Formats: sequence, structure tokens, C-alpha cells
Amino acid sequence: MSQKNQNLTIFLHIPKTGGTTLNSVFTRQYTVKEFHNHDLFDRKIIPLSELDKEHKKRINAISGHHFYGIHEHFNKPYRYFTMLRHPVDRVLSLYYYLKENDYPGYEWMKEMTLEEFVEATPEAQNNQTTLLCGYPINPDVNIAKERIMSFDMVGITELFNESLYLFKKTFKWHNIQYRKMNMTKSRLTKEVLPEETLRLIEKYNEMDIEVYDYAKKLLLNKLDNLSIKEKRTLQQLIEKQKNL
Repeated sequence: MSQKNQNLTIFLHIPKTGGTTLNSVFTRQYTVKEFHNHDLFDRKIIPLSELDKEHKKRINAISGHHFYGIHEHFNKPYRYFTMLRHPVDRVLSLYYYLKENDYPGYEWMKEMTLEEFVEATPEAQNNQTTLLCGYPINPDVNIAKERIMSFDMVGITELFNESLYLFKKTFKWHNIQYRKMNMTKSRLTKEVLPEETLRLIEKYNEMDIEVYDYAKKLLLNKLDNLSIKEKRTLQQLIEKQKNL
């Protein structure tokens, strides 16, 4: 039995971290029957809590916007991975994405300013830490860091190609070529935000900033420890993606 079939591999997809693009690569590694995707707004998809034992046995991979802890629905070894993004950039991307698109349940925020959105929306307040900790645990930096250490791999959106290479190395993925998906078309960047707005977002995402910095440091250490051959292969991947 292959390593892939022995373990349940779970992608904890935090919204607006580049996860849709990553998920397109992740999905490619499994058959349709093996893969359970929570990202699809499709009523045909049966919730995990309602799946029978035989169906669960066939599932070797899960992706979705869910809290840590989804492995408890299964009786098999599991491993997690995720992507984290700079919290200010993630909040900006989330805000403008919801403004541009008719996303179910978020019609109420269409007329909100960015500042109003941040103050009123849980998804804009330490959401990465919250999802890492798992429901119903209150967001806690130390617990989030423990989760990161227990994950097989944690990528960083701003180092997407580097992260993807390490995912390939960690999980023995094949064919990791991709095109960016689900991108927010037009938005401010944190570099041009009014100082007051920037400070507001940082205030509501203090834990996320600490967790992000922690995960990024770990990723950079992994990259530093690559062999010369691996670094050359990584650079080839980066150059190849530039030409797509």
C-alpha cells in the first residue's frame, strides 16, 4: 500500500491565501473517488458527518474552508497542510473579493467601508489563527503554533512557488504546474493604505501576524536547508511558471 493510501491528507484551506490555485494542484494527485472537496458550493456533496463508513474508507484527501479537527470524522492516520498569507493582504483581498462577487451570505457588506468590514466581520479578525486552532477553541497563538509544528507542511502565499516545491517534496506530488485562480481583480495594497486603516487591520489581526511570521520563518529555514540540486530545481520551477 502506498504512503498516499495509508494516510488521510487534509488541506486546511484558509480563504484568500492562494488556496484555490493550490487546490487545483492538490486535486490532481487523487482520483475523484478518493477526493472530498468542501470548497464546492454544491448540494450534491454530502457533509462528512453524513457519510457512511465505506465512503469514508475511500477518501484519502480532503480540501475545504474548515476548522482544524476534521480528521476526527475518520479512523485512519492523517496529515495536514495549509497556506498562510500576510494578514493585512489577506483581509484586503477578502474585502474586495466579497465586494466584487455575489458570495452567498455576504450581501450585507456590499456598502461597507473597509474599516467597517474589519470591525464587523469575524473572517477579518485573526481568521487564520482561528481556523488553525479549531472549533470551539478560542484563537490562541501558542495553539496555532503547535498546529503549525504538527502539520506536514505550511506554505506562505508570498512564497507560492517555493511553497509548492516543498509540497511536492513532502507529499511526492507530480505535475505541479498551475495557473493562478480566483484572484481579486482590483484592490488596494497595504503599501498604499492610509496609516489609520493599516493600524486598524493590524489591531484586529495581531495573533495572525505573529502566527504568520512564525510560519514564514520555518519555511525560510526549510528553503535554506535545500541541497544545491534542489535549489536549482526550485529555480527552474520558478522560471517555468513565469513563462506560463
